[in-house]
Amino acid sequence: MSFAEERIFAVGEINTLVREMLEGEFPAVAIAGEVSNLRVPASGHIYFKLKDAAAQIAAVCFRSDARRLDFDLEDGAQVIARGTLTLYDAQGSYQLIARSLEPAGRGDLERALRLLIARLREEGLFDAARKRPLPRYPNRVAVVTSSSGAAVRDILSTIQRRFPCVEVLIAPVQVQGDAAPAQIIRALDMLSARGDVDVVILGRGGGSIEDLSAFNHEGVARAIHRCAVPVVSAVGHETDVTIADFVADVRAATPTMAAEIAVPARAEVLARIAALERTAGARLAGRVDSARRRTETLTKSYALGRVRGRIEHAMQRLDHAAHRCAGAGAAAVVRASAQTVAVSGRLASLNPRDVLRRGYAVVVDPARGVTLTRAVDAVRAGDVQLVFNDGAAHARVSGEVATEAAPVREVSK
Repeated sequence: MSFAEERIFAVGEINTLVREMLEGEFPAVAIAGEVSNLRVPASGHIYFKLKDAAAQIAAVCFRSDARRLDFDLEDGAQVIARGTLTLYDAQGSYQLIARSLEPAGRGDLERALRLLIARLREEGLFDAARKRPLPRYPNRVAVVTSSSGAAVRDILSTIQRRFPCVEVLIAPVQVQGDAAPAQIIRALDMLSARGDVDVVILGRGGGSIEDLSAFNHEGVARAIHRCAVPVVSAVGHETDVTIADFVADVRAATPTMAAEIAVPARAEVLARIAALERTAGARLAGRVDSARRRTETLTKSYALGRVRGRIEHAMQRLDHAAHRCAGAGAAAVVRASAQTVAVSGRLASLNPRDVLRRGYAVVVDPARGVTLTRAVDAVRAGDVQLVFNDGAAHARVSGEVATEAAPVREVSK
C-alpha cells in the first residue's frame, strides 16, 4: 500500500485499537515479578511496576480491588498479579490492571495447607463428636496470645464487663514468626497439665495467610486436640479461617466474641439466680401447703379419731395406775417406818451400854484382849479389867471357883 492510499489514524484512534487488541488477546493473565516504584495516592488506587532482571511493566490495582488485599504490598515484594493487559490511552503506555495480588509462593502454601487439612480431617481431628461443651460458669479462663496485641485487650475488657468474678491467666506467646508454633504448643501443654483451668482461649488479630501460618501448623493442631481443657479458637477476623478453628472445641469469629462465648453475662446470671429463687420459693410454699392440707385431712379422719381415743383412754388408765401406785407407796412407807421403830427398840434392848447402866460390868482379859464369860477363865487370868458404864478398873482374882454364883441384888439408890 502506497502512502497515497494509506489510512491516517488519530493518536486516540490508534491507541484505542491497540488497547482493544491487547484486551482481546490477553483478557486474563498472571504475571510474576518484583514490586517497585510503589505509589498510593489519596484516591486509594495502587500504582507500581512489576519487574524482573530483564524488563518491567506498569501496573495499577484500583481501590475496589486493593481493599481485598490480605497482605502488605511494598517495594521489593515478590508477587503474582492477575488481571488484564490494556493500554492507557492518555499516555500511550500499556499496563496491567491487577484484579488480585498474592505473594509469590502462596499457591504452593495453599496447596500444602489443603493437603494438611485433608489428612487431619481423615484422622478425625475435626470430628464434631469429640468437641467438648464449655463450662457454664468457669472459675478460671486462660488466654494464649500475644501480651502486647489488641486481641488480649479485647478479651480482658470483655470478660471484665461480662463476668468480673472469673480469674484470667495470660500465657504470652508470639503469634507469628518462626518461633510462634513452638511457643503456642508449650503454652497449651502447660495449661492442659495444670488441672485448674476451665477454658482456654487461643487467639490473635487478623492478618494474611502468612501472618496466620502458626495457627495452620500441624503441631499446634495436635496440641489443641490433646488439650485436656476445652479450647476456643479466635484467630483473625470473621473471614479468617485456620486449622486451629477446625480442631478447637468452639470457633469464635473474633477475640471479643471468644470472650463472650467463654463467660456468661453477669446480668444473665443474676436473672437466673432470681428465677431459681422464685421457683424454689414457690415449690417450697406448695409443699408446705400440701403438707398442711394432708395434716388437716388426717386430723379429721375417722381412723385418727379412733387412735386418738385409744391414746386418751390409755392416758387415763396411766393416771389411775399412778394414783394407785402413789397410795400403795405411802402405805409401804408407813409399814416400813413401823418396822424400823420396832427393830430399833429391839436393838436398843440389846445394846451393851444399856446393860452396863443397870449395874453390870464386863470382865476382860487384858493380856489376850477378850471378854471373859466364865469364872474359871477369870481365876486363870489373875489380873483382869472390869469395864463399867462410866469407865474401867483393874482387879486381881484369887481363890477357887464357886460352884454357884451368888445371887445378884439390885442396890437401891
